[in-house]
Amino acid sequence: MRGIAKLTVLSLGILAAASPVAAETWTRFSASDSIVYIVDQDTLTATDGVTTVRFARVPARGEAADLSHEVEDVAIRCSDGQSRTVATITHGPDGAETDRYADESPWDATPSGGVYGGLKSFACEDMRPQGKSFPTVSAFIAGGRGG
Repeated sequence: MRGIAKLTVLSLGILAAASPVAAETWTRFSASDSIVYIVDQDTLTATDGVTTVRFARVPARGEAADLSHEVEDVAIRCSDGQSRTVATITHGPDGAETDRYADESPWDATPSGGVYGGLKSFACEDMRPQGKSFPTVSAFIAGGRGG
């Protein structure tokens, strides 16, 4: 590499290193016998009447070294109480992403109860789950899966 190309690559590397990492605040908000649901409160952002939120499904039991989980991005329209899944990402036992797919689901009514009803309450009623928060899903798993 010469001159300006080398300088450009160096500059991009410096910018990437200096860019802030998105904060995460994962908090348990629901559970069943087999799944714990945690929400990243830092993703609750509204743009043009649509609030996006990210939540994870974590097996309720398992070894601390098993980082398997699934993350779902959901869009919620508070004006009509509808939501839809935007994307789902699965992570294997080592925590590495194993699959990612965009979801073109249509907008659908969001019931008041359950996981999606809870997400709607966070987005539309400015409610937030209480309890211990974790900086990553892996930290939540390592911390005993909220149990």
